Amino acid sequence: MRPNNSPWLHQLKRQRPVAPVIGDVSADVVIVGGGIAGLTTAYFTLKHTKHSVALIEGGMVAHGATGHNAGQMTSYFEKQIVNIAKDFGLDMVREAQAHIDSAWDLLEEICKDARLSTPYYRFTGYAGLCSKEEILLHLENNYILKDHPTLLEPLMIAPEAGFEVAELQKYVGLYDIVPHDDILETLETKNRTYIAALSAKKGVMNSALFTEELAGFLLSQYVDRFVLHEESFVEEVILEKDHAMLKVNHHDVKAGRVVLCTNGFEKFSIINHEGMDIDKRFHHSISGTIGYMAGYLDADGKPPVAISYIPNAGTGASGSYDSDPYFYMTRRPFETDLEVAHNLISVGGPDLPIEDTSVYSKDAHEYSEEAFADIDGFLHSTYKNAPKGEIPYAFHWHGLMGYTPNGVRLVGEEPLNRVLLYNLGCNGVGILPSIYGGSRIAHILNGEIVPPSIFDPRSAQ
Repeated sequence: MRPNNSPWLHQLKRQRPVAPVIGDVSADVVIVGGGIAGLTTAYFTLKHTKHSVALIEGGMVAHGATGHNAGQMTSYFEKQIVNIAKDFGLDMVREAQAHIDSAWDLLEEICKDARLSTPYYRFTGYAGLCSKEEILLHLENNYILKDHPTLLEPLMIAPEAGFEVAELQKYVGLYDIVPHDDILETLETKNRTYIAALSAKKGVMNSALFTEELAGFLLSQYVDRFVLHEESFVEEVILEKDHAMLKVNHHDVKAGRVVLCTNGFEKFSIINHEGMDIDKRFHHSISGTIGYMAGYLDADGKPPVAISYIPNAGTGASGSYDSDPYFYMTRRPFETDLEVAHNLISVGGPDLPIEDTSVYSKDAHEYSEEAFADIDGFLHSTYKNAPKGEIPYAFHWHGLMGYTPNGVRLVGEEPLNRVLLYNLGCNGVGILPSIYGGSRIAHILNGEIVPPSIFDPRSAQ
């Protein structure tokens, strides 16, 4: 059995003691979840309001999905923009895309304000496409966003794609015809089935290290307004008209507002005393998927990059998907005890839908050998810079991702009782949406009127 050995947790040098809930607690805002969503929500709330904040984490900070992800920063949605637009309209989709893109600046704000040392890398990343159908989907996305140049994702198409001039007439100015070999070089692949490349702003970061460092800053900066309790399991969330009571480690935690910043798989009950039932709908609104990843160290000295490889039609933007699988590869400097500087090359893509998320354990779940074979086969067949022969994997890890029914993150107030708020549903690409979500929640908690958004929770979600 392969252990769940995350490279992000491997880099943590934690010295902070665990402080569980051992008595009754009271705060203006109680945040449930100690991943990147919870800590950035706490950061913005403390910065932009005068509220006291208590953060409750069932395990340890950053040891859930935040410590078992791909570490890739992207601003695309896990659902095609053209499909989201059918539900919300073009204007709201454009606005939402701009909001997620704004998370780059919010990340920079956090790092400067908190003087964080966790490195992150920004660059142009790519997605390789194999079919005309897939190319046309992305051209349509660009067409929708054509009046917003900063949101466009440039597309390079090889002559081998076989388009007739008339097929591309609608999209003039939204693509370039580029020699096939140049596209393969951009995608760092030897697989000639890739006939187009989509480019977008991407990045890589150890979100677990970032989150743990941010926790330390908040504890030192807001001594009188912030408390952090780990190994504290929420048993019930009881919503009243103007406050909430949480049962945590058999103690009472009173909150003016509650914000759920989790992957959506809470084992506690939500009891609403001031309206219709929330519990059943909430617990059925998030579906679970186990994502598998593997990584190896390489002293190749190549620059950081993130590339997705989408082999089938029906997959979504820049490596996201509506129905079909895809692979992604990231490369970044990785600080180790070795004398020679090394890059970490990480690959993921295989996943396993899981109906009952209560049976999943990041420690006990067996790493899928089928998933590993898929990752290894992908590297040997597609990534031209992969080692010859047996690849010396240093890390194998998996994590639980939460998917909302409409493929869009939940950020905002619960319409059946606004004491409860959400910043959850990673949908596979959670770092930047988590950060933006934290900022939006803070503005709501500050009493500001925020404009309607595709992220708003809805009664029929």
